[in-house]
Amino acid sequence: MEAYDLSQIAAADFLPYVGQPVTIQFARDFSLPSTILKVTELNSYTPLERGAFSVEFQTTGENRAIAQGIYRVVHPIGKYMDIFLVPIAPDSNGARYEAVFS
Repeated sequence: MEAYDLSQIAAADFLPYVGQPVTIQFARDFSLPSTILKVTELNSYTPLERGAFSVEFQTTGENRAIAQGIYRVVHPIGKYMDIFLVPIAPDSNGARYEAVFS
């Protein structure tokens, strides 16, 4: 499996995948199927050329929020990224999480 270069990834890289499945690996033996819900460009400072943005994920199958932390998000094509996810709220489908890239 190949890792994404987080210093180079931009909001535009996520936009084609909104509504598409990913897997969030919360622990070695605990993963949840998820969907990329939305991508939001932010007007906050970043030293990187790509600009700041956030990505919201929706998990399914577990309707309790897992504590914030660095978790592995795996795309079906086999690439992954280890990113800091913050729980937004549990809901009837699972829970929503946000990652901010700044």
